[in-house]
Amino acid sequence: MRIILYIISLPFKLLFFVFSFIGRLCFGFMPRMKKNMSGEDFEDYIALLLKRLGYKDVRLTKRSQDYGIDLLARKKNELYAFQCKYYSKPVGVAAVQQVYAGKDFYGADYAVVVTNNTFTRQAINLSLNNDVILWGEEELKGFIKRANSRSLLKRHKEEKAPSEYERELELFYSEGYASIDVLMNAFQYTRHKAKYILEDLEFHNIVSIEDEFGIRDLEYETLSEALDILR
Repeated sequence: MRIILYIISLPFKLLFFVFSFIGRLCFGFMPRMKKNMSGEDFEDYIALLLKRLGYKDVRLTKRSQDYGIDLLARKKNELYAFQCKYYSKPVGVAAVQQVYAGKDFYGADYAVVVTNNTFTRQAINLSLNNDVILWGEEELKGFIKRANSRSLLKRHKEEKAPSEYERELELFYSEGYASIDVLMNAFQYTRHKAKYILEDLEFHNIVSIEDEFGIRDLEYETLSEALDILR
């Protein structure tokens, strides 16, 4: 009986595979995160996400003796060290401490903790002091959306579609530079949110890496040129 049921189900499984492949090819959809996935499954998922976002040389570290780092990836010739935490509760300070130490071991330029959940207040405060980047649930959703927008069909959006960061960029071009403090003062953003926005704009080469005073240069001469990059 099982063999008969398996044979009957084969055409449906084949159709599902074909449509899934076509969907990923044409629409670039990231697969949905499974509920209650293992830590290793989450690492694999983040590795795929980084590749879709344009990171290069994405590789998993050894599953044992990884020194707090699960993934390594390059962006603009800079090395990022990631620790991945698939948690049912907010991630605490231990993850920030581990990734900070692991960054030096691998000689990385940036340390990132990424989770499907949120972070404790203590973890956020420690990350700000140690320059550790935090990708929580909301940031992860944003990056998945960004990865999907790089698909073949979604690249042909209407030219006049509003930019996600239009008002922030208008502010930067009126000031002549970008910084965390500018965003916090103008929009009452938290430092964590302001930092996330600037890092996203840096990823698209719209703003530069911040200098020792926390100032970022604008890479395009006009606001319209910068907005076109995000559309």
